[in-house]
Amino acid sequence: MTVTSDTMDVADYAAAVRRALAGLSPELVEDLTDGLEADLAEALADAAGTDPVAQFGTPEEYAAELRTAAGIEPAAPVVAGRKRREWLRHPVRALRRRASRLLTSLRATRWWPPVEDFLVVLRPLWWVLRGWVIYRFALWAFGGSPESIMPSSGFRFVALVALVVVSVQWGRGTWRAPARLQPVAVFVSAAAAVLVLPMVAGADTGPDYIYETYPEPYLAEGVVVDGMQVSNLYVYDAEGNPLENVQIFDDRGRPVRTLGEDGQGEYFLYGVGQPWSWLPATDQFGQPRWNVYPLLGGPSAQFAFDGTTGRWGLLDADPAVPPLPFAKAPAIVVPGAEEQADDETAPPSAAPTPGASTGITPSPSDNPTTPPSPPTTPPAP
Repeated sequence: MTVTSDTMDVADYAAAVRRALAGLSPELVEDLTDGLEADLAEALADAAGTDPVAQFGTPEEYAAELRTAAGIEPAAPVVAGRKRREWLRHPVRALRRRASRLLTSLRATRWWPPVEDFLVVLRPLWWVLRGWVIYRFALWAFGGSPESIMPSSGFRFVALVALVVVSVQWGRGTWRAPARLQPVAVFVSAAAAVLVLPMVAGADTGPDYIYETYPEPYLAEGVVVDGMQVSNLYVYDAEGNPLENVQIFDDRGRPVRTLGEDGQGEYFLYGVGQPWSWLPATDQFGQPRWNVYPLLGGPSAQFAFDGTTGRWGLLDADPAVPPLPFAKAPAIVVPGAEEQADDETAPPSAAPTPGASTGITPSPSDNPTTPPSPPTTPPAP
């Protein structure tokens, strides 16, 4: 790309020249353009000019002159088909050339050289981080649980240290892969650079714990006794006699149901060979009630769907009370009921006659009566 002279100064012109030399190696570009800004500024000052394009030509022309002066052939035009064939046959080499051109273009800018110097300082940290990324990927590939940053076992820790050592020695150039494995090494390094951010973001700072999730317990509808769902309830009075048509509600006035909303299903009763099915009671408003016990029903084999009424029920028999678990339940002793019963059955006692049982004659003072009248005949003188 050629920058017009209206927007180009010495620094922009030098950067454009470096971009025009992108096909060369970074070291060669650095040698050809070393001190280019100072040379251009001095030449413009001697010529009393301010436009480098008018003085030296376009950046592409100046770059071509640098190539000729260094004895380098002019840059050959890039053919689209040739470039595509190079990527298909030699992808690693094509990638290196592309990276070299990109680096040369970046070095021609003002902001990249300081960034490159900073990244060079951080290069050893990248070597360690690359070994850690390869460790985590290998752990995931072999079915491990790489949730935490640091390993949780001695074997994993040794594996991490070994991979970090290999990565550092590889980065230093001490250990280099064979020529035939160089493409694999380049690919691994590039993949680690791509995966480093997701792995660091998804890593946990704690040890590797495996959390197992358990399904929530199943809460059955109806009444459950000792972990077993019941299908019917049998109510007995205080004397142990069975009751029928008893409505049961809970503390909030809700009907206590042993079955679901429809009540369909087969239920095996204790001591009964064939399963039973149930029918609800009907209230005064014609609504079915499943909280009236004991539920009436019959053997499930006698149940069928009545096409006339559109209901599921007994067709050839009337619903009956299922077999009771026992004919009579133990009687309940009510506190204070025996004493009250004795008081009600004892005969009434007669009122005692004063003095009858003690044999003591009551004195006149004890039984006050009318005082005796005085004599009518006066005494003789």
